[in-house]
Amino acid sequence: MKTFFSTTTLLFILGITTASAIPLENAMTHSKPVEINTILDTNKSWAGTLLPGFSAGQTAFKVLTFKISPGAKTSIHVHPLNGAGYILSGELTMYSTEDTHGSFANPKQVKKIILKAGDAWTETVNTWHYGENNGSQDVKFIVVFAGQEGTPPTLTLELPTKK
Repeated sequence: MKTFFSTTTLLFILGITTASAIPLENAMTHSKPVEINTILDTNKSWAGTLLPGFSAGQTAFKVLTFKISPGAKTSIHVHPLNGAGYILSGELTMYSTEDTHGSFANPKQVKKIILKAGDAWTETVNTWHYGENNGSQDVKFIVVFAGQEGTPPTLTLELPTKK
């Protein structure tokens, strides 16, 4: 009799364990998969220059969102930090210059890229550039900067005032 109860108890426990494992197994095999897509993997800026390595010190990240209205443009600026961006909507045209003073007068020194929704890019580092919205809708994008803590992500060009 003792063997009967032990066997029955064992079968009962196995039955519960097996029954409870089936739905869990089904849930695991029928769950939606995680999808990961690489949108950018590079060691160069959009203008083709190699990105600098990180400097010593504490690394910090800054994530910014931007919205540029149709017809508007950013100031001429430079980034002392590595940065990467992603266009959420609209179209952004960016221009960079090899001129160390930030002049865009010589077309041979100017590079241009047009980015649309879904495009990703790496920012130029220590290269003067600007962006403009030549489209009919706002351009919205995100840029992530990484570098030494305390370093501003953007420095603007101070143009001389006309007298």
